[in-house]
Amino acid sequence: MKLHPQELLVSIMVALIPFSYFELFGVRVILVSGLAAAIVFLVSIGKALTLDGNFLLFLPCLLIVMIFSAISESPVLLTAFMFSLYLFLFNFVEVSQLKILVKRSLFLFQMGALFMAVGVLFQRILFEYFGIEIGKIDFYGGGRIGFGFIWLDYSFLSLYLITAVPLVFFSWQHMSAKVLLSLVLLAGSVVTTARTGLAALVIAIAFFAVAELFKALASGRIEKRMLFSLSLLGVASSFFVYFYAALSSRRISLSDSGRMEGYYSALHSFIESPSVGVMFDDQYFVETYGVLPHNLFFYILSQGGVVVSVLFFTWFFYVFFLAFRRLRVLRLSIVIGAFGFMFVPSFFSAYFFALLISMAMAERRLDKKGVFIYG
Repeated sequence: MKLHPQELLVSIMVALIPFSYFELFGVRVILVSGLAAAIVFLVSIGKALTLDGNFLLFLPCLLIVMIFSAISESPVLLTAFMFSLYLFLFNFVEVSQLKILVKRSLFLFQMGALFMAVGVLFQRILFEYFGIEIGKIDFYGGGRIGFGFIWLDYSFLSLYLITAVPLVFFSWQHMSAKVLLSLVLLAGSVVTTARTGLAALVIAIAFFAVAELFKALASGRIEKRMLFSLSLLGVASSFFVYFYAALSSRRISLSDSGRMEGYYSALHSFIESPSVGVMFDDQYFVETYGVLPHNLFFYILSQGGVVVSVLFFTWFFYVFFLAFRRLRVLRLSIVIGAFGFMFVPSFFSAYFFALLISMAMAERRLDKKGVFIYG
């Protein structure tokens, strides 16, 4: 089947997500997405641009973040720009093309996550049984060994793999495929040795379980599909929590891994500069205050101060509650991602999450037209 140029370019951008941090000849492959996005924009000139809440709320925040980053000469300038390209990707797609393109993008997103999960598992096997080191590997105290394959951050990778799990339940018809692919993604997330993905999944399941309980008490009925999905994900995550130490070479603990120090540093920097923070100058923050905070609230507060925080969290909570209340396919993935960012020291380099949000907004547009992605 022949692809429309716009469909091809969008598909290329989605397919490049697994290579978000991969460099070829000293150049990040993900920058190809920037070129593809520019062409998508040029192709879209003269056509309607969808000005949804996501676009209107994030744009002023983006402009201030980029201005701050330019002043402080921070690399966040580029990462925030790339984040926005993925975030607004489907705003340039006409409704007539939206369903098939979102459906294809969801498939490519899952394939990318599976590619990374298999890569991490293969990396672990080569290291454990043959002593061969490939890709990103780090050695920590307590016997922990981090496996990242071609990603630089283990927390981001573990979260990326987990956000793909709920999509499997909508995309695949056969139960055997749903279970097998979910287990591969869960295993890959655990093998990274980062707890972020699994912790976000467990918190999200608990959040939905409580919400569904109150909903059932109020309406007198239970949504069977959601109950089944939550039960299956709960059983699977419980299984991996139980075998976590064996699969990840890291023992289960409630240790904050130095996170409290990051929170204190963030509050210290915010008190000294409450209006604009450190203007996203990570290097200055680390040299002056210490470790970056592994929490989205503390990170944005310390990096952009009140000015950015008000705009950012207005947008962030809009996306969260829209996903939770109005979506079906991307509902759980967005909520898992949102909870996951409570445990990581960055945000704008999470291009996979920007893409998820963009697809979520596209799903909302389709829902308003009475169109279901997998209907």
